Amino acid sequence: MTDDANPPLGFVGYHAAAPQDWKNMRFEHSVSAQDVKYQFTWQASYDLPMGRGRALNLNGLANAVLGGWTTNAVAYFSSGVPVNAPTGTGDIYFNQRVDMTCDPGKKAPHTAAMWFNWSCFSQPGSDFVAGTAPAYLDHVRTNGAHDVDLSFFKNFKLGKERNLRFEASAYNITNSVQFAAPSVFWNPGAATDPTLMEGFGQITGDVNTPRQFQFGSRFTF
Repeated sequence: MTDDANPPLGFVGYHAAAPQDWKNMRFEHSVSAQDVKYQFTWQASYDLPMGRGRALNLNGLANAVLGGWTTNAVAYFSSGVPVNAPTGTGDIYFNQRVDMTCDPGKKAPHTAAMWFNWSCFSQPGSDFVAGTAPAYLDHVRTNGAHDVDLSFFKNFKLGKERNLRFEASAYNITNSVQFAAPSVFWNPGAATDPTLMEGFGQITGDVNTPRQFQFGSRFTF
């Protein structure tokens, strides 16, 4: 099995960027490897209603500790990029892909154990014909981004021109996992030995980082 989550250099997206038959480019008509159908970005900044002159008026030590804080939130959501059609049919004449007999994204469980309907693919009947699957599968996409970052900061005035800013930030605060691309390596021997396809369509990694915290301060004068 190849490691499709970490393709070698020279790949475009998750595909080898080579046509099935360089003399007939109509087989390469497909959605772009970098196509992202939907993206949503949201940002908000809010002064917490605690502190001197705010809804919950505070003075003295209470204001110094709890008052004057501002929070920032950034959310980003997107659909994934298309997964490349299964390759590795064993053909020695050209970069043959598999045949596609149905929509692999329809009624797919979309779990790490089975990301798409693998039964929609089959071995081409001959090494001398191109597979019917397009280069990239529009209805089978990687797990999209879903990230929410949150930060709190406060400015401490230390005279006319001096200011101390303290900030606490949390990245991926929901600790969500974004799955990597599924394995799409096709083993032609699976027709007689199904165990050779173990791992086909499965996801074994992720592409984002877990929740992280960062604390910082800046002094201006």
